Amino acid sequence: MDILKLNYPDPADRLCTLLTLKSGESASLEVGTACLKAGTRMPDRGVSAHPRHEISIILEGEIETTSSDKTVVLGAGDIVSIAAREPQSSIVRQDSRLIYPFFGDPQQ
Repeated sequence: MDILKLNYPDPADRLCTLLTLKSGESASLEVGTACLKAGTRMPDRGVSAHPRHEISIILEGEIETTSSDKTVVLGAGDIVSIAAREPQSSIVRQDSRLIYPFFGDPQQ
């Protein structure tokens, strides 16, 4: 059994990986936290499409996320699931903290 403390990154770093589990040579699960300042845009411009399935659990704050031509405002207590390779972008509307697990092979 492994027990980890829930740590948050410095806002300048945005993300902090807490745990990575591997299946063979590649990571199949990554769990981390994010600390995002209001006004932050992710990615800095355009859209991103991660190679892994992403789930974000919003702990505090407010984030406007666009994915597959649908825009939603996420707040504390919301959980969003974004499929691998699905284009997405976000604007942080209020200082926010979240937990994220990524599932799947980052090389595919």
